Amino acid sequence: MSKNIIDGGTIVKLAVWSLIVGFILFSMDVSPADFYGWLINKLAGMWEWAMEFGLQYMLVGASIVVPIFIFMVLKNRSKS
Repeated sequence: MSKNIIDGGTIVKLAVWSLIVGFILFSMDVSPADFYGWLINKLAGMWEWAMEFGLQYMLVGASIVVPIFIFMVLKNRSKS
């Protein structure tokens, strides 16, 4: 039997947490649009960083890691 993830207790917990978070956001004068706008701006900033700097680091690291990986795979295949 599979366990049902969404039961009555889960719905009550979601409702209580939604009420708590909603109260906190309302008291801080934050709307859902403000929150999602902030989140999208943060994700866009991380994407920009990854394309600007992270990609360079990944390519430099891959120039060492990928050949070692290929060597290890070929070495393990020759043993079998």
